[in-house]
Amino acid sequence: MYERFLVPVDGSEHSKHALKSAKKLAQNMGINARITLLNIIPSNNINNINTFAYGVDIEQLQVEEVRRILDESAQVLSGSSIQYDSEYHIGDPAEMICKKAKEGDYDLIVMGSRGLSLFSELLLGSVSHKVVQHANCAVMIVK
Repeated sequence: MYERFLVPVDGSEHSKHALKSAKKLAQNMGINARITLLNIIPSNNINNINTFAYGVDIEQLQVEEVRRILDESAQVLSGSSIQYDSEYHIGDPAEMICKKAKEGDYDLIVMGSRGLSLFSELLLGSVSHKVVQHANCAVMIVK
């Protein structure tokens, strides 16, 4: 069944619900279950902004926010018997999620139906929709 879960997290409510669902599934799978928390910093966020504005390192602020999101997500799993790790990458979110799922030989991607960037979703298409279309493993979308 499912033992290796990839859970993209971005701090949104849908992402938090997805993590809780992945936790329940992993607990039901037993001691071999493992969750990887993944955050993707969209490369267009970094490439299209001046990384220093008014003496503030914008890229560093983004990395700090990602760490906060990953730490908050890890707290949901701490205290349980589930093995987990967390990481972040820079790139196109849908492409990076699919790439990580394939390289890590994951059984299931559990992700929220909508993330934090609703405006860009309207223009570029849903990340979850793209992942469903291109992932090499099962995908569970959580509202």
